[in-house]
Parts: sequence; structure tokens; C-alpha cells
Amino acid sequence: MPTNRIIPSLLLRDGRLVKGEVFTAHRDAGNPATTARAHNAQGADEIIALDIDASREGRGPDLEAVTRIAAEAQIPLTIGGGITSPEVARDCLSAGADKVCLTTAALDTPDLLIDVARLCGRQAVVLGIDVMTDDDGTRHVFDHRTRSVHDDLSWRAWMTRGVELGAGEIRLMAVDREGRRTGFDLELHAEARAAINTPIILEGGAGTLEDLTTAMAAGVDSLALGTMLVFSDNNIVKLKRVLAGAGQPMRP
Repeated sequence: MPTNRIIPSLLLRDGRLVKGEVFTAHRDAGNPATTARAHNAQGADEIIALDIDASREGRGPDLEAVTRIAAEAQIPLTIGGGITSPEVARDCLSAGADKVCLTTAALDTPDLLIDVARLCGRQAVVLGIDVMTDDDGTRHVFDHRTRSVHDDLSWRAWMTRGVELGAGEIRLMAVDREGRRTGFDLELHAEARAAINTPIILEGGAGTLEDLTTAMAAGVDSLALGTMLVFSDNNIVKLKRVLAGAGQPMRP
């Protein structure tokens, strides 16, 4: 039976780890390499690290930070932020990443997914989709650079097209829940799962152990966690013990 995944999500800024709420009000959360070492030792299945300023500042990801994190993480590492060409993606893999996450760069240039998949392999391409849900339930693709939504682009249509172009995995972020600890958007995941068969990582909203068990019981096999691991007394050993006790198949 396939195992479920718990994936720490690290946000990088100026060589530090930060965490915020709905993509704002970021607070310092420590040293990325030290944090990656702890997650690795506790049994994280993978790590995602995103340089949150790279795209907005028109530069590539902090490769020095990537190298330091990769040296501490003997598990799959996904790097995102500012990956605007196959060459930058290749540089990330050379620095120790196993996969790259393309979000706003793919929105700007969809064919980038084709080019990166051709150079690095489809299995190394993660398409990040940031979804903002209005109070009335309407969902939009969110662009963190302008803090605005793409009203002319269906998030499901974009996700489906991204898979067709070369994405081997989807990182699905519920922006309106990010950092708020209000529980995962399981309806969002269900809508995505009904549209594609590609692996999906759901992120945004984890606050309690029950949130995790409820999500996996609902069929979410891969959860990315940020605030829950940074600003609480939770750790991956504890989370996996609870999930295994709830009957969820977890890697030790």
C-alpha cells in the first residue's frame, strides 16, 4: 500500500526561514538548514523550500540557501521561486534539489513547463497553483507578486493544462487559509482530484492533529505544513504517530 506524505514547507527570505498569514506579515522562523536537519531527522518525507521574493525581484532562487538545505536533507527536496528558465531549473538540481516548483513563472510562460520537463524530466516538475477563494466560494488563481487574482483564468483549466504541458505533480495552496490554522480546504482538493490523476500536495490551513487525520481520511495523501511545524510544539514524529494510529499508512 502506498504511504502518505508529510512535507514541511519552508519559506525563504534573505537566507532565513519566515512564516506569515495569507502571504503577508512574515515573521522570522529560524535557520533554514537547521530546520531542514531537524525535519530530516524526524522523518519528513520531503521538503519544499520557496524563495518568496525571487519572482517579484526578478532574480533566481537563493542557490546558496538551496545548497545548505540540501546538505542537511537526505530526502527529496523541491525548490521554487524565480525559476524562469530550464537553465535555472538545472542549476537548482545541481545545487542539490530533486524537483523544482514553477508557479508564477509558469503563469507568465506556460511553455516553460515543457522546456523544464524536457531537460529535467517530468518527475522533477511541480506546478504550484495558488488559489484564493472568495466568501461566496468563487475560486481564483492568485498572483503573489501583485496580490491580485487572474479573473480570466480558471484554476482547474490551468491545472489541467499544466499537467498536459509537463507537470508531474501539483502543489495546491489554499491562499485564504495560509497560516490561519483553520483546517484544510478539502473541497478544493476534491475538485482537483476529480480533474486530474497527477499527484497533488495540499497546503494551507493545518492547525490541529485532527485537521491532518481528517484530511487523510478524506483521501488527501500528501500534506504540506508550514505554521503548524514552526509556531507550535508539534513535530513530525508526533504527527506521524497520530496518523499511523488513525490507520493511515505512513513511512517510518
